[in-house]
Amino acid sequence: MAGALFMAGCENSPQVPPDMLAQVNDAFLVKDQLNAQVPDGFSDEERLALKRTLIKKWVNDEIVYQTAVKEGLQLSPRQKVMVEQYRKALLAESFLDSKLNKNYRIAQKQIEDYYDEHKAEFVRSADEVHIVHLFVENRDRAIFKEIGESKDLMAIITKYYFNTRSSEIMPNGDLGYVERSTLPAFIEKALKRLKTGAISPPVKVKEGYHFVQLLDAAKKGSVRDLDLVKNQIILRLKWQKREQEYGRLLDEWKQKYQIQTYLSKAD
Repeated sequence: MAGALFMAGCENSPQVPPDMLAQVNDAFLVKDQLNAQVPDGFSDEERLALKRTLIKKWVNDEIVYQTAVKEGLQLSPRQKVMVEQYRKALLAESFLDSKLNKNYRIAQKQIEDYYDEHKAEFVRSADEVHIVHLFVENRDRAIFKEIGESKDLMAIITKYYFNTRSSEIMPNGDLGYVERSTLPAFIEKALKRLKTGAISPPVKVKEGYHFVQLLDAAKKGSVRDLDLVKNQIILRLKWQKREQEYGRLLDEWKQKYQIQTYLSKAD
């Protein structure tokens, strides 16, 4: 109400944008400005919570900024240089992205060649196990019986939607390869008794019951298989192609400019 009265009482009040989300005097935060600050990959609930936080932050920052301007504060010469450098860097980065953000094709042979030539990069630094984990709060005889007769813990996790839940210790599902030293002691103890492929009996803890299936065990110093590091290699090769293309474009652009450097004057 106070804001409405203020606006009604100002003859020269600024025009309020239709998508305005917040206002501090003549400054407005609009939807596009807010959405640009919210990364992808969040749920609707998480996005809404983040937006509320960002709106509050914008209001607080704008109040401080406007107060600083009223009191005559100005950027120092050094800060002005930093602002200009940042503006140029953003523009240059956007330009390069438009030129270099391509879906570089990586052939299977390139992946295999890189793997063969760089195996030292994929050596395990610790003992690892590939496990499937399940935590349930309550004992269900039918489900526990099904687990005891099963050879595929992940199938049961999916069947009963256990993959949508988690314990504080670790999530339910296929955890891939993890270092043994990072596992809780009671999980490590259960694994020591398992053969590859086997599912542990329920491990009772205060909060409920844990099951673990051992899919593989790998020793420190062994090399990760190609299928485990394939995506990592693809990213590296794509980055290499991008850097090569950047170097080619830079060499091409340099021919069009007069360039001089005076390192002796940098003292």
